[in-house]
Amino acid sequence: MKEINVKTSEILAAYNVLNGAKFGSMDDADKVKVWKVARALKPVAIKFEEDNKDAAEKLKPEIEGGFDETLAKAQEYEALVRENGDMTKSPIGAVEYNAFIEEFKKYNELVGKAIEEFANKEVKLSFEPLSEEAFGKLMTSNPDWKMAQVMLLDGIINE
Repeated sequence: MKEINVKTSEILAAYNVLNGAKFGSMDDADKVKVWKVARALKPVAIKFEEDNKDAAEKLKPEIEGGFDETLAKAQEYEALVRENGDMTKSPIGAVEYNAFIEEFKKYNELVGKAIEEFANKEVKLSFEPLSEEAFGKLMTSNPDWKMAQVMLLDGIINE
């Protein structure tokens, strides 16, 4: 058994990678090990994701016209700018867009600060680690993984 302390934010990232993983090249016993690791990560990942969504919803600023509606308009504005579209069809003007973006930045900072304590909280996990050979087969089964994903998992699930 391997016991490690891992930050909640890393658990969420690792869970998301493992949850979408393919196991084609792996032995059955190693597939079960990976499933058990994902199972150990799942409750922490789901709770953190729920807390994140809750903070994002509860901390939305009160904006005339509604936050979500104004966000949708800002996204339409951005799409028109990207596509060099007809700006007369934009649901908001440049001044309103810029004011919303400033408010949106403040909102993101507030949400980030609110969840920072939980994201950095270390959680103790116990599970059967993968051998280097099994981890290699896991990587072979998932050729689309980026190096950051491989390094994250390597630091958590390997022996």
